[in-house]
Amino acid sequence: MSSLDQKTMPVTVPRDGIWLRLALTLEGTVRRSSYARQILCSQQFNVARTCWTLADLNFLRFVLQLIYNTQGQIRMSALATECILSLRQFERRFKQRIGVSPKVFARFLRFEALLTSLLQEPATSLAEVSSHLGYPDQAHVIHEFKTWAGCTPAAFLVRAKQREIRGPIVPDPRYVFVPLYII
Repeated sequence: MSSLDQKTMPVTVPRDGIWLRLALTLEGTVRRSSYARQILCSQQFNVARTCWTLADLNFLRFVLQLIYNTQGQIRMSALATECILSLRQFERRFKQRIGVSPKVFARFLRFEALLTSLLQEPATSLAEVSSHLGYPDQAHVIHEFKTWAGCTPAAFLVRAKQREIRGPIVPDPRYVFVPLYII
């Protein structure tokens, strides 16, 4: 690794592609969960993003792409192997750069996939959705829902249906969503 890659300097992070997906994931998670809000609004999370190097950006781009492509259904040991790091080194490096462990981040993404699946196909059984997304059983899905959304899947679907009936939350179609966490 060159000395230029190791220096901490202001690095311009693009606001599209994988970085936009990361920002949207973090924004959505914070809006849904007080538990996530505690994690992602912590000083550790905010400090972690201020001292990235060029090597960090390359590492994060590679790792985030793998996690997003698998919707969080990848073993951390497989990610560490892909990065040619030990599991402990990988976890430490990811947490120092993002502010949360890679496993917690993968849980965010798996939950996002669960939400998308439930909203697109509300008639599908929870057991079927849970097995498709790699959850061991329906109880784990309900636990994840309570952790990240603060309610059960059934209560979430009722609220989603009520929002659909009331119309869009933002009535102006020209509104452009700008996430709070642009990295």
